[in-house]
Order: sequence, then structure tokens, then C-alpha cells
Amino acid sequence: MWKPPTPVEQELWNAVVAGVHAVERMDRGAFEAAADRLTALPQTWVCRTLRSAAGLLAEELDAAAEQLRPLVAARADGIGAWLPGVDRQLLDTLLSDPHPAPEADALRQRQPRHWLLLLAFLSELAGGGVGAFVDVAMAGDDRPRARPLSGLVPQHRTGR
Repeated sequence: MWKPPTPVEQELWNAVVAGVHAVERMDRGAFEAAADRLTALPQTWVCRTLRSAAGLLAEELDAAAEQLRPLVAARADGIGAWLPGVDRQLLDTLLSDPHPAPEADALRQRQPRHWLLLLAFLSELAGGGVGAFVDVAMAGDDRPRARPLSGLVPQHRTGR
């Protein structure tokens, strides 16, 4: 039997989709609002879910980090005009090492924002929505409360 997402799961999904759409529209205010929504959620879970969704997108692209690195770097350079403060080294770390061990609180606080950017870039490269990947990442989460995908839409939720 299908269980609706919890309010926290729905908030994560909504924030990610809103953030990805904000990057597509180059809307700094909407992106920052989505990133702020993510920082209000449990950080370990958020980063783990975003990391899983990014991994699924990379698998969908059928590309290794080495192949994606220049594409992500070019996209990061392209958004610098409307979204200052993008840490290309952190994006590269997240792409190359999906389990980074942040040394400082500042890095830990920037991770959800940069995971969100990485998801937006990978989603753009894949040419599709990110919602289905977040669904699968949450469903595959190893938490005891993990639940199957809803199945309401035959293929996936695209977030569009």
C-alpha cells in the first residue's frame, strides 16, 4: 500500500525541485530560498539524500566523475555572474568524493547549497527533471522508515 511522503520528505523534495528550477531560471533569490529550506532540515539526512540523487543522475549520464568534472566546472563558471560565492573546489570534491569529511562548520553549512547546485548541473546535463531521482534516493535511503516509491505516475515524478 502506498504511503504519502512525510512532511519532512515532501519539504526536501519541494526544496530540491525549486532549487533546480531556480538555477534553470538563473533566479538567485529563489535558489537561496530553496537552499535555506534545505538547511532547516536534518543535515545528515539531507546531504545523504542529495548525495544519492547526484549519484543516480551520474549513473543516468553513464559518466565518471572525470568526464563530468569539466562540464560541471564550466556550468559553475557560467553562473558566477548571478550567484556569487560558488566554491568550484567544493563542487569538485562533492563530484569526485561522494563522502567528503568536512573539517569545518562553514564547509558543512555550504554543502546543501553546493549539493543542490551539483544536482541542478547534473539534471541539466541529463536533460530531465530531478524529482524522480530524489524519490529514488529517498526510497533507497537506509533509514528504518524507508518506503517504496508512490507509483502514482507510471514512470516517475519529473518535478516539472
